[in-house]
Amino acid sequence: MELFEIEKYIRELQRDELSFKNQSINSDEKFILKKRKNVAVSFGIAWHIILSLLDYFKLLSLVTFRKKVVSNKRIVFTAKNFCTESEGKLQDRIVKPLFTENILFINQSKEIHLTRINDQRVYNIGGVVKLISHIAFRRENRLMRLFRSYSFVNDSIIRYLKGSELYILWFYDLNSLSLIFSKYRNNVRLIEVQHGSIINYPPYIKPAPVKIADIFYVKNQPTIDYLKTHLCSNFTAEYRLIPYPKIERKFVPGLHIFYASTVEFNGLHPVFKDFLKRNTFDDLHVIIRLHPRERDKESNFISELASYNIKYEFDHSQNWLEGNTISNMIVISPWSSSLEDAFDNGFITITIDPVGRERYKQFIDNERFFYSDNLVDTIQLIKKNI
Repeated sequence: MELFEIEKYIRELQRDELSFKNQSINSDEKFILKKRKNVAVSFGIAWHIILSLLDYFKLLSLVTFRKKVVSNKRIVFTAKNFCTESEGKLQDRIVKPLFTENILFINQSKEIHLTRINDQRVYNIGGVVKLISHIAFRRENRLMRLFRSYSFVNDSIIRYLKGSELYILWFYDLNSLSLIFSKYRNNVRLIEVQHGSIINYPPYIKPAPVKIADIFYVKNQPTIDYLKTHLCSNFTAEYRLIPYPKIERKFVPGLHIFYASTVEFNGLHPVFKDFLKRNTFDDLHVIIRLHPRERDKESNFISELASYNIKYEFDHSQNWLEGNTISNMIVISPWSSSLEDAFDNGFITITIDPVGRERYKQFIDNERFFYSDNLVDTIQLIKKNI
């Protein structure tokens, strides 16, 4: 594809995703985007750029002169948001169900420097991309400067790889797209591992103009069927299932609600706050699971929850399915992919936002999966029928 065609495709992906999220009620997405845009380049980012330069040249040396070592590695492009943190150490949470060894982690973030994941070394390239975007490709707009900077860095690496497996955790970010459209694309096997819900999510709706990945690891058969008739309808790919953890759960008396936050609301969703305000269930127990980008805002949620007379706790487990053993728990979220995980694992599930209703419409049956803008009534109905 020509560069202008690639730019058009990237802009369509970004436009469709933002339009989808803006369907939400009372979302703070625009505020968050503006806030991030106005943040000045800090000393930490400058230091990240310096360290990334060192990492980049070490990585380049590794793929150039130690090809046998690299050939045995699974190369995973990741970022902090795809990890959990325990006692100050980062653990991968996406590829963990598939493998935990022989990984070469590459951090694609332009701002956040990572040293180790799974106690394994991380190579940072995002700082180099940021630097190049400021000094090269000046005739391009900001979007394409970043895309071409990612392409320059990644091409310099994968040109030396032959048959290596490259894992991406979402295809529609600039780093992944630079790999997909790389002139050295045929050197490697490109593999996407599902990190969120795919069905009805904008980047996956329209057929792609090129082959996105050789292999897709996904959570369930409906997702495979969806990809075949949407994103991947113009090409063939291999599909494999990500195994869910096998957990023994038990019934615990009481109304147990697991709330998974969505970052765009910068706090609890209005429908959930209304439920807590009107709550009349004496046995209510709320478990809050914060979105990865909100885990440093727990104190904000505590302040919000202080307005309600409820029993609550925060879920800090690396995998919420492994960390929660209550079989009669009800899972609620605006549109977190936890809803799909919950449905796949037999939990009663409720989406409380129009975006979630659209995103999960194929699951909503008003028996195990509900859409609700009045949780008091919906939960009373559920309690009556179970």
